[in-house]
Amino acid sequence: MLNATNIAKSYKTHKVLDNITLTASVGESIVIIGRNGAGKSTFLSILAGYLRADSGTVELNGHGVAFCPQHDNLFEELNVRDNLLFWARAKGSSAEPKNMDYAALLGVNDYMNKKVRHLSGGMKKCVAILCALSGGADILILDEPFSGLDIVYKDVLLCAFAELKAMGKCVIYTSHNIDEITGLDSRIYALSGAKLNPVHSSEKDSDYNLLRASFLEHSKS
Repeated sequence: MLNATNIAKSYKTHKVLDNITLTASVGESIVIIGRNGAGKSTFLSILAGYLRADSGTVELNGHGVAFCPQHDNLFEELNVRDNLLFWARAKGSSAEPKNMDYAALLGVNDYMNKKVRHLSGGMKKCVAILCALSGGADILILDEPFSGLDIVYKDVLLCAFAELKAMGKCVIYTSHNIDEITGLDSRIYALSGAKLNPVHSSEKDSDYNLLRASFLEHSKS
């Protein structure tokens, strides 16, 4: 579904991504872990088409991408419904938010008529994800989706991601917190030193301390 091949990116003399290759398919989730500043946001922006790589290719094979950056792009003075309608139409969709399966999945139906400025951080994140999905894309890419959320909304998102996978979506997101990825049925990669290294299944399925040790090993400069 998504094939990224030999992606490279530098800022002046600082190499951020060094010939990274990643393949993602329908019905799976991929988590990219790494320290702050490791290049995770840069890599996701390239996958989503928001940033041009210095070299390499990204092929989507006819599937659309929904990108949810770390900082939302919602209109604070509009209510949730109007935000959803705006982004749906901007993406070429005429779908009403009430007809979207994802609205109930993310719990957004309960506050459709509230202005965004009155929402909590968790509510805003759910609305931002729904706005990203409003164009009907099959690939959902999220930059640090759990940042600043309490345990309740982290659980809401994890459950939503599992349901989206079951619907045939591909979910790719980043994190720098081990607690947000333990126990997930996902492929896990560590981005460090401009390279993308897989965290092997034996490490992923073991207890927290072993996964943490693996993360720290991959994150060494």
